[in-house]
Amino acid sequence: MTEAQGGLPGLENARVMVVDDNRVNRHLLLALLERGGVHHVAMAEDGIDALSRMNSFRPDLILLDLMMPNLDGFEMCKRLRADPVWKDLPVLVQSSLNRAEDRAKAFAAGATDYVTKPINAVELLARVRIHLQNRALVHDLRLFHERTESELALARKMQERLMPTPERLAEVEAALGLAIHAHFAPSSELGGDFWDLRRDGRGRLVVYLVDFSGHGVGAALNTFRLHAICQQMDFSDFDPATFLATVNKRLYALLPNGQFATMLAGVFDLETNRFVYASAGSTKPMVWAPGDAAPVLGESAGLPLGLLASADYEARELPLPPGGRLFFYSDAAIEIPVGDDVLDEGGLAELVTQRMAEPDAAVFLDGVLRALYATGPIDDDLTALVLTRKA
Repeated sequence: MTEAQGGLPGLENARVMVVDDNRVNRHLLLALLERGGVHHVAMAEDGIDALSRMNSFRPDLILLDLMMPNLDGFEMCKRLRADPVWKDLPVLVQSSLNRAEDRAKAFAAGATDYVTKPINAVELLARVRIHLQNRALVHDLRLFHERTESELALARKMQERLMPTPERLAEVEAALGLAIHAHFAPSSELGGDFWDLRRDGRGRLVVYLVDFSGHGVGAALNTFRLHAICQQMDFSDFDPATFLATVNKRLYALLPNGQFATMLAGVFDLETNRFVYASAGSTKPMVWAPGDAAPVLGESAGLPLGLLASADYEARELPLPPGGRLFFYSDAAIEIPVGDDVLDEGGLAELVTQRMAEPDAAVFLDGVLRALYATGPIDDDLTALVLTRKA
């Protein structure tokens, strides 16, 4: 039957259960539904009969009479809504009760819609059509949501694989005496932060931390772009300023207008007890040695990546003697609301100062993170690294 002939478009697979103790009414509704294009119809004599058949028939809509023996429509509706499986199932009540209090009682029990007897065929089919189409839309939306969640979870795992594995960190610690503890938490399913490490041609450890503008899918795609660029770079004799300038030039050609990234890139020169680094608008690295009263904050001046193809960067250095520590972080750590202001780097330095004497780097990092999350809401991706040079 076509829509012009009165059929319900796209609803030929819909399943409707008619619940009515009157046999004549059941068959009249059956004929009406079939004329409207609904061909999968089950009939139940009362609420008990209907509930016993729910799992086997799995209706998309119930046409429910209220006044029935054994278990009436009010009680059946309550029991139906008590089951999470059927809490969203449309229930269209058709009853000769037409007082306002009866309608209110039916809706309180969980009815979706209400039509009074004698049934108007055109009205009933119109309401059946609306509720079945809504049911189909909700079903499609739920499937889309589940598929999206699954795809985002897969993308999240792919993004996490951009970060160094625990095995790589253990190798670095064993080879160079540099222990690294890290935290990465995107603000949504996907984030715009990532970090990585490499060994240059002289065996020195190179570390870089990236923070893209925004977060979510768009920012995550940019992390994959930049990660691919970094993997293609020459690390034979690493110079952080040259590295940032080259990365910026390549990234500039790929990023849409208005998108950019901050980046800190540096190399550990253990022979001279220095960390040599360059900044593309990153946060200020913090460093301290055993016995220091407070961390020393490095410089962060430098144009973010992706804004100007010809940008130049400056190499800087911080002391890192045996037993010293470096702390890197994305800007989410310093943009936490505190009253009418934000935490800023000075506030973060105070949190670090309170815990920097902690000998266990994992405990130190956990303490700083707990303090950050207790300070206020963090609505951006948060990455934090603590690097400890063994004494």
